[in-house]
Amino acid sequence: MKHQRGMTLIGWVIVMALIAFFVTLAIRLVPMYQEYYGVVQIMEDMKTELRNNNLSKNEVQTLLSKRFNIGYISSVKRDDVEVFRGKNTAYVTKIVIDYEVRKPFFAQIDLVGHFHKEIDVEPQL
Repeated sequence: MKHQRGMTLIGWVIVMALIAFFVTLAIRLVPMYQEYYGVVQIMEDMKTELRNNNLSKNEVQTLLSKRFNIGYISSVKRDDVEVFRGKNTAYVTKIVIDYEVRKPFFAQIDLVGHFHKEIDVEPQL
């Protein structure tokens, strides 16, 4: 008598459903994190910019807006960015970006990513 080997049709359906679930999850999450890493890169560039130049709040807001536009960063809005002046200077020394990204996943279920990044170039005494 021969023994059957391999997966049944139901086994294949379950495996394919799991693969589809994780592929859908990756398709939704990867762009969210790619955008965040773009924000991190822009913030690191702004850290250099703040160290080398004396910038006002408006100048920083304009630079960030232009860089977000060039980098196709659409999740960060102007209200998500806080710009602070230093204690002993009139120029910007700290930038905080705190934003949330919500992507539809399945039916009424959304994937939510909360991202926070800050840079501070004020000299520590």
